[in-house]
Amino acid sequence: MQYRVPQFIEHEAKILGPLNIKQSLFVGGVLAACFFMYFSIGQTNFFLFLLIAAALVGIALAMSFAKVEGQELPAVIKNWINFNSNPKIFLWRRKQSPVFLSTERTRREITTKQTEKSPLKVKQEGRIGDMIKKIDFEK
Repeated sequence: MQYRVPQFIEHEAKILGPLNIKQSLFVGGVLAACFFMYFSIGQTNFFLFLLIAAALVGIALAMSFAKVEGQELPAVIKNWINFNSNPKIFLWRRKQSPVFLSTERTRREITTKQTEKSPLKVKQEGRIGDMIKKIDFEK
């Protein structure tokens, strides 16, 4: 009997409604920053507060929900920073293989082992091999 095996079961636990822990930290952190920013600059210059808050909320939503080819945006940004900060010079260095010096005696033993006939009989190509050759070479 065949059973269906579930795939792609990488789900994070939901903490606040449909949000997991990372998403709720991004959104909650930006909302807390906007709350404190309202009392510091929002009462004197409300338009500047709206611009900064809109930018922060947009960044938080992108960091929480945007995915690039199946990866979350913070992972993509981290990989991009690591890629650009590491050097990209790859030098090929030939590895020295150990030299095996054999004596005349061991060379003779190796060659005699290679030339000995095997007790197993190997059948030469049969009719199937002939048919394959005919198919390959005939037009």
